[in-house]
Amino acid sequence: MTNILNCPNLLPEKSYDIKNAVVFLHGYGANGNDLINIGHQFKNQLKNTAFISPNAPFKCEWNAEAYQWFDLTSIAPEKIGEGLEKAGPFLNNFIEEIKKKYSLVDNQIVFFGFSQGAMMALYHLCKRKNKCAGLLAYSGLLYTNENFDNEINVKFPIRIFHGREDEVINSNYSTKAFEKLKSLGFDVELKIEENLGHGINENGLISGYDFIKGIFNV
Repeated sequence: MTNILNCPNLLPEKSYDIKNAVVFLHGYGANGNDLINIGHQFKNQLKNTAFISPNAPFKCEWNAEAYQWFDLTSIAPEKIGEGLEKAGPFLNNFIEEIKKKYSLVDNQIVFFGFSQGAMMALYHLCKRKNKCAGLLAYSGLLYTNENFDNEINVKFPIRIFHGREDEVINSNYSTKAFEKLKSLGFDVELKIEENLGHGINENGLISGYDFIKGIFNV
């Protein structure tokens, strides 16, 4: 297990310049450095934004630099559900800590989740007491159980992006997530990118940047 507060970040030169934050949630077997590079591409246009990219709380046994939110050797629904429940307190505690550390409130934070990180965000953020500013969910899926609908406390803008040729998580999962969230009254958009596998391409980055810029009104 790792302290996810010890993580890569990109901050404005002066702490009092921080007006909002983008929190990256990486995928299975990656680490905080995997997505922080996107912050490097966005930071010059989003000057008052802190970019924070935690390592997931659990290490993968096969690589000292690889982390996981939960074991993902199986995408059977019951296994994903167990993993999400186990990892949830780590994510929620992390959010509370960065709010305190950078003097932010929930609706000043956009989340950017990829794959397993998107699963975490889609499942947990809507159950928090206060809504975040928005969520970008790339190449993930929405796990639901019989209690999910009744556990939703907040709704916020969501943009889902998925490669049609994803060889790891079928893009149909994002289509189903879009339909479910739409039926629950979320402000949600879906983009299925042709000729893209399990990853984020330039169109995905442009889509993400436009979403964040609109949320932060810059």
